[in-house]
Amino acid sequence: MSADPQAFDPYRSPSLPEGPYAGQPPSGRPGVLTAICVMAIVLGTLGLMNSFFGTVGAIAGPKLQAMFQPRPGPGTPPEMQQAMQEFQEEITAIQSKFFVELVIALAFRFIAALLLLIGGIRALGFHESGRKTLLLACALALVFELSHAILQSFISMETLTATNSFVEGMTASIPRGKTPPGFRNLMQTIFRGSIIGGIVVALLILLAKAALYLFGLFYLRKPHIKALFKSATSDFRPLTSDLSAP
Repeated sequence: MSADPQAFDPYRSPSLPEGPYAGQPPSGRPGVLTAICVMAIVLGTLGLMNSFFGTVGAIAGPKLQAMFQPRPGPGTPPEMQQAMQEFQEEITAIQSKFFVELVIALAFRFIAALLLLIGGIRALGFHESGRKTLLLACALALVFELSHAILQSFISMETLTATNSFVEGMTASIPRGKTPPGFRNLMQTIFRGSIIGGIVVALLILLAKAALYLFGLFYLRKPHIKALFKSATSDFRPLTSDLSAP
């Protein structure tokens, strides 16, 4: 009786499969993709909030400034009161000068923030439309940040000029005998430094956002990320068709 070659032999090593080992297919969501989606959701939410408060400020800005403007005390010299009034008028004039540009920027910010929020949420669920929406959102947000930085640079330059005039008027109204030597220069340095410091911080935030949006534009277009979304979409379609079948 001949032995069956297919029979189990405990003393024979198992046969190896033919061909190279392909390994397990990648599964799960990449951490970088998750980070991009979460940051997009956070930035989109903050952008919508800034759009809302910016719209309120653009509509009721002069009235709110008049309501909450600090009133000078009874002992304030007339020159100092005049300097404060002129500074407030110059700030209001700057806002009125760039009113149209600020309104356009608010609308642009709203659209970009809304797309960031929607694209981030849908991309977390591996929807191909979410990836495309997030790509569009990153492109629009990058253009907005760059254009808004240019607009803010013009506003900051005029605000710095108004601040210099205000500081000169404030320090000129103080009698020379009542201030220590170098007080005027110190006040001017403090006010100028605060504005320049704010510009530097805004520039650093701009660079961080621009780097994120640029990285998102390149990362979301990588072949393995596209394949990940396409495979997730193809895996999801049979489930939906089965559920819809009678």
